[in-house]
Amino acid sequence: MECPYCGSDSRVLDSRGGKETVRRRRECLSCTRRFTTYERLAPSEIKVQKRDGSTEPFSREKLETLLERLARDRPVSARACHDLIRGIEAELVDAGVTALASGQVADRLLARLGDLDPLMARRFATNYLTEDGTLRTAPDVPSPQLALPIK
Repeated sequence: MECPYCGSDSRVLDSRGGKETVRRRRECLSCTRRFTTYERLAPSEIKVQKRDGSTEPFSREKLETLLERLARDRPVSARACHDLIRGIEAELVDAGVTALASGQVADRLLARLGDLDPLMARRFATNYLTEDGTLRTAPDVPSPQLALPIK
């Protein structure tokens, strides 16, 4: 890493990992000034094609919100939900996927939810799948499940 003051090389004095970032304290080898850098993962460049034909970037936040709703009153930690989402994203990145349909995301999520918590998987399936097991694609088809209470 180049020193922001003189442009010379620097060395790492200390590294501390956080949830999504790594903080590194550095020292320039030439001018001996110290500075801090923060490293974080770049957002994935996966595009999700929605039912209406439009596309949007893959969003961890949307999946986290969904899993929070599904995990309500369940013995599932927030960390387990976070790891599940990161696992799906890593699987897509490792496979070299650049675009996929929202139904494919739902299928992957349903498969992983079955391993994490069967009741969460059934809640998801009730809201997102038709009776024959296919993904509900028409926006005018109502969900058979009552809305979960907001706490």
